[in-house]
Amino acid sequence: MTARRLGLLALLAVILAGAGGAWLLWRAEEASTPEPRQAQDSGGTRLYCQFYVFVEQRPRVAFYFEVDREGPAPRFRQIYVAEDNGERADFDGVSQPRPEWTFSAADPARISSRIVVPDASQAAQHEEDIAIELHRYEPKAEGPVWFEASLRNVHFQNLPGKCRQSGA
Repeated sequence: MTARRLGLLALLAVILAGAGGAWLLWRAEEASTPEPRQAQDSGGTRLYCQFYVFVEQRPRVAFYFEVDREGPAPRFRQIYVAEDNGERADFDGVSQPRPEWTFSAADPARISSRIVVPDASQAAQHEEDIAIELHRYEPKAEGPVWFEASLRNVHFQNLPGKCRQSGA
């Protein structure tokens, strides 16, 4: 009977250690989430979007845009793109011009562009279309409210996600 209790205690210890390890791993993944960096000029409206492979626990890729809401349609200039593998492309607007994405007010609203992605060809890269569908997007809205979004791209494999607009 004593050996059985020791066996159960050992099993309980292993389960608790595994749960503790899983919790620490989850906290480490949560800490590595790509977060928006401040742009060189901190004023203006910004749109931050993140997209997930399976669940909202850890983003696969994040995009950050400056939004010019003047004129008949908003204009979106990409500040950066950050991937979960640590790759990041920053566009400061001075040494690197910010890629401009085209806005469409369809339902859902959509911003689109073309990106260069790696491949196995001799050139080792190619251009392809990319689009972010902004569900229930209000160009004049801002604040802490997240809204649903979808990334449409072959390289990133059509990911679900969310966006938030903030600023002046």
